[in-house]
Amino acid sequence: MSMRRVSDDFCNVWMILCNLGHADHKEFLAVYVKWAETVRCEGKWVRAICILGLGDLHDLSTRREFFVNKFDIEYEPLAFECAERWLQHRVRCPVKTDVEFYRRLSFVVAHYDRLSV
Repeated sequence: MSMRRVSDDFCNVWMILCNLGHADHKEFLAVYVKWAETVRCEGKWVRAICILGLGDLHDLSTRREFFVNKFDIEYEPLAFECAERWLQHRVRCPVKTDVEFYRRLSFVVAHYDRLSV
């Protein structure tokens, strides 16, 4: 079996699994980072930041942040490739977004409260 076939099979299974689990409800949306000693890292730790590996992809798929820090294509190229394919799939086949989640964020509410004064 070719590496490309293994890669395709793994990424397809991961895209199916990414719909499982519960999203985090914190109000920070810029960048998702796994910091040392706060969470489990399935990749490797470099200067107290998790370099995401294959085992971190499910957690990543349940997040609401807009960006992620960090992948290393030299360390775990399959993790990077699967995350890239998942993102492409989300663009081509968008899922319904919980817009109310974003409307209820305290900094969004505060922004609109300031505008209405």
